Amino acid sequence: MSRRNRGNSTHEAVLRGIHGIRRHMAAWSIADKVILCLSAAALVVAIAEWIMNPPHTVVGVVGAMLLCVALALLPWRGRLAAWMIVIIGVIGDMSIGFDATGPSGTWALLLAMVVFGRHPRIPECIATIGITMASVTYATIRYPEIMGYGIPNGIMNFGIGLFCVYLIGVSIWYRERQRAQQEIRHQMEQAQLQLMAATLLHDAVSGSLTRILITAERMKRERPDDYARCGMEDIVGYATDALHKTHQAIEMVHGGGSAANGTGRFTLLVAVRATASSGDRRLHELGYHGETLIQGGCNRQLDDRGYAFIQLLHEIYTNIERHCDPQCSTYRIHLRFADDAVTLLQTNGTATSEQWVAHYSIR
Repeated sequence: MSRRNRGNSTHEAVLRGIHGIRRHMAAWSIADKVILCLSAAALVVAIAEWIMNPPHTVVGVVGAMLLCVALALLPWRGRLAAWMIVIIGVIGDMSIGFDATGPSGTWALLLAMVVFGRHPRIPECIATIGITMASVTYATIRYPEIMGYGIPNGIMNFGIGLFCVYLIGVSIWYRERQRAQQEIRHQMEQAQLQLMAATLLHDAVSGSLTRILITAERMKRERPDDYARCGMEDIVGYATDALHKTHQAIEMVHGGGSAANGTGRFTLLVAVRATASSGDRRLHELGYHGETLIQGGCNRQLDDRGYAFIQLLHEIYTNIERHCDPQCSTYRIHLRFADDAVTLLQTNGTATSEQWVAHYSIR
């Protein structure tokens, strides 16, 4: 490989790395970016202390190197880097009598406690504070002139400070969780509005077009001359095509993007209740008699199977409208929900009056 090709490969690798970092940081919150800045500042301070007061033992040099690595990894591998900082601090306290030089890990330890607080776990909090307090207490008793902490007030204040910093991380986690919950609620409301709008559109357009087609079919049977003279064949073709495209559009709204966007943001029961209420209202306006009964409860999210079930329910209401005589039949739809199953039972009469089309279907 020539020198120019190696240079181009290196340049492309650097650009890919920068692009990957930017893509990873695009989903970061403000707290993540603040921790990144504080980690960079603590890393600069650690390197400066290392230069001004370099360690003179192998343990000190290795500890300083690992501390810098942990600070560099803290924004990317939070808990792992935080545990590295705690362990390095413990080793530094235990070996302070051999080498008290090198960078101080106080700022790094405080940042580590904030990271622990952002993912709160009580055993982890107790373990980190307990281990740190034990090592500081040992070093203070063994080398009081180096540590400079008072016993017991200084050590207690140090532990309280660590716990307060941990609570800062907990408060950040709590605010982020509230913000995420608000965003989810907003998405749920938007999804419900979209579903309701799609249902209303289906009810208005599909019902009206179906009535047009049924009226045209009756006219064709009873007055074929008027049917041909008025050009009803073209009108039926336009209405059939519009009805088919309306069904396609509603299917896209209900389930077209579910595979790409993941599972739904609200429950199947909410969607079924909205669909059933709209279907009953449309049928009652057309003069049908009947009801939809929904029993049981279910917390399952609206996923691909849920969208298919909603589509099936739409088809049931549409079939009742197309094929049943409102004067001579009554429909019943019974939906029973459980955590692991949904049961649907539908019945309707088959009698027809003389004014009603006995059978009509749309291709």
